[in-house]
Amino acid sequence: MPDSDYLDRVRAEIDDAARATTERPDFPSEYVARVHDHAASFALRTAAPDDIRAAIALLEEQTNIDPNAPIEARNQAVGAAKKAVRKAVFFTVNHVTEQVRALGWATASMGRAAAERIEQLEARVHELEVRIERLSGGGRPES
Repeated sequence: MPDSDYLDRVRAEIDDAARATTERPDFPSEYVARVHDHAASFALRTAAPDDIRAAIALLEEQTNIDPNAPIEARNQAVGAAKKAVRKAVFFTVNHVTEQVRALGWATASMGRAAAERIEQLEARVHELEVRIERLSGGGRPES
């Protein structure tokens, strides 16, 4: 197994070669930027672990499901076949899509209710911590 210094050197060489390649005048920068943008659309998006509201927004966004599969194809016959299959299975696919969509919205609703309750509890805990600090610090209790 190679040592970490060796791997670090190899990584640095690769980074240097990649940087030099991208700086060449014939490097297809616009094309690579388009590829990166398109690839980013496939990335799994997540919310920060401590941001329940962002997680709920992401869930709501993902709940909008399109039951229509794409039928675009370079070959006209393949496109026609895709269209025929889509028509043949639309009823079932649409039915399942609506059920998944309803589940997603119900889950998001439950998430909003949980977030609201958590935020209320956090506020109450903060109030109690302040009161405890005041009482333990020799302050006078509230009436």
